[in-house]
Amino acid sequence: MKAHRDTIKSRFEKRSLPDLLVRKFLTEYGYDHGPVVARAIVDDILETIERCCPEQIPPKTVVWLAVRREWHGQRKGLDVTDLVPVRLCMVTEKEIELLMDPALRKKRQAYQAFNRARYARWCFEAYEQGGVLTHLDLSLLSGLSQQYAGCRLQEYEKETGTVVPTRGTVHDLGPSVTHKAEVIRRWLRNESPARIARALEHSQAAVDRYIADFQKVRLLVQKLPVADLPALVGLSLDTGEHLAIVEQVLEQAAC
Repeated sequence: MKAHRDTIKSRFEKRSLPDLLVRKFLTEYGYDHGPVVARAIVDDILETIERCCPEQIPPKTVVWLAVRREWHGQRKGLDVTDLVPVRLCMVTEKEIELLMDPALRKKRQAYQAFNRARYARWCFEAYEQGGVLTHLDLSLLSGLSQQYAGCRLQEYEKETGTVVPTRGTVHDLGPSVTHKAEVIRRWLRNESPARIARALEHSQAAVDRYIADFQKVRLLVQKLPVADLPALVGLSLDTGEHLAIVEQVLEQAAC
């Protein structure tokens, strides 16, 4: 005969959301891969909900679905499996100080400096949590246009010499990829691809691809018409961009 305490414990344990969901998988949803796999699925679902909808979110913080940093697709479209929740602090005291800076206010540059700083910080915060943001994300978070966000990031990169880890730069998508030349310059200075990827906050796969494309274009441009290069090299971006990089980098290397 069960002890009274054991009976209470077993009855309490039955009031379990994970167990209820596992039971629904097995008896109501037609799932036929067994309770062990069903439990793993349920645990993953509940963990995802916890990450996206935590009970305690700090003030001035938003949970945002970013694209996974380690995205390996060859397409621009996304699936839900490509997303990861990240927490972004909407504003910091340091950024507020930019809004109040007398010199910036006098030049009417306070809001540009404010947005430039928080756009870059959001991108770095997302990257540290395993995600990358797009210009559209920055636009929706701030209520300003994608073009405006892109311009502020370009200003930040020019001022600091640091590549901001957006989806375009990390996943090698779109016209925002402006740092291929920097990758090649470092590689020609005998920096390892792994070190370059770390220094530029860039994916290893993209760095390797830039170097491989550079080597192909540098070799073929001396032997073939430019119009024939895209089909032979298989570049997804404008071959003219790669040719410009070849010229620019080799000129600087000769100095």
